[in-house]
Amino acid sequence: MTAPKAALISLGCSKNLSDSEDLVTALKTVGVGLTDQLPEADLVLVNTCGFIEGAKRESIEHILNAARERKPGAKLFVAGCLTERYLTELQADMPEVDQWVAFKDYDRFAAVVREHFPGLKTHRARHDQRSQLTPPHFAYLKIAEGCDNTCNFCAIPLFRGKHVSRPFAELVEQARGYAKRGVKEIVLISQHLDYYGRDLDGRMQLPALVRAVAAAAPKAWIRLHYCYPNDFSDELIAAMAETPNVCRYVDMPIQHASDRTLAQMGRKTKLAHITERLDALRAAMPDIVIRTTFIVGFPGERPEDFERLMTFAREQPFDHVGAFPYSDEEGTTAAQMPGKLPARTIASRLRRFTEQQSRLHIERLARWQGRELTVLVDAQRDFGVFACRHSGQAHNVDNVTLVESDRLEVGQWAQVRVTGTQGVDLVGTAV
Repeated sequence: MTAPKAALISLGCSKNLSDSEDLVTALKTVGVGLTDQLPEADLVLVNTCGFIEGAKRESIEHILNAARERKPGAKLFVAGCLTERYLTELQADMPEVDQWVAFKDYDRFAAVVREHFPGLKTHRARHDQRSQLTPPHFAYLKIAEGCDNTCNFCAIPLFRGKHVSRPFAELVEQARGYAKRGVKEIVLISQHLDYYGRDLDGRMQLPALVRAVAAAAPKAWIRLHYCYPNDFSDELIAAMAETPNVCRYVDMPIQHASDRTLAQMGRKTKLAHITERLDALRAAMPDIVIRTTFIVGFPGERPEDFERLMTFAREQPFDHVGAFPYSDEEGTTAAQMPGKLPARTIASRLRRFTEQQSRLHIERLARWQGRELTVLVDAQRDFGVFACRHSGQAHNVDNVTLVESDRLEVGQWAQVRVTGTQGVDLVGTAV
């Protein structure tokens, strides 16, 4: 029997991509190969996103497209957040799907596949056999699943469930496996990174994990994504500051700067504490790069609340800022709250905020002018032009450093001197 092939369509965030890597690893254990040609596949796996309305529509379009384009007899599997959130409705509306894969099925995915392909055999995968869907020089390390926060605007706990930390030793071993492969950047991800370990023994274990992962992959950058300000401890700051290969970078979603709006959002912190944590980070690591996100137009956001946000974002020297307009998410507390703002008001405020932050971002880029930096070469853009990143630039979410050179190599380190800017990006020359 010829080994079947699978085509993967992975949508959504980095955490979903990490799930896709687990599912593909399970496919490998039963001898199913991968193809990037959907019509050639014997199995098409769509890993969906169901976080916001646009992501739901995109997921459904991909499912329907896969159903149309698959070859006769090919199986269509659908996994991910959309499946978990709307399984009953989807089963009724999409009979063309052969297998809906719920989160509870992930650990037994190899067995699920064998139900549709009975001739397949299986074996246990080793850590060094884990599939990696990112470029070879870059990898995600998902340290936990779910979230214990009850932010009123967020639907994630409704379908991802409570926070569950992965075993400490397993994570360190995975990081060690990445290091053996030559991975040069490992990004720690979860819904609430700095809550790691609380469910295991009551202690926040992220500081110890950061040190252990950095020791397991001593030649790789270690980056932290999605740390909440209310749980960002002094121990975590020390672990970052004292560990040389941990990037002086943190992604910290703050969401707002008005205490009134933060309380309405269900956030577990106030502006004074947020500011104190930012000050502590910068005192320990003066060169730290901070990325954050805000929501504009939350129900009940008054003009003075919005102006407080504008002032805070102007006063704090953030390097990367994302802003999103509030939108109702089915099942959330915020969707039922009074005081919804007109769409035109939200759009106007978002426009003011993004215009301000665009100006501030360009001004902030001046801090890099003339500096010599170690960069990781991500991709070749044009002939002789490479997209690179220094330690303060995260993959796929931040700006890049453009370098014109005939001697850079994708996936390798390089030394670059920053000479200017091009739009939101830095421009440099190889040293």
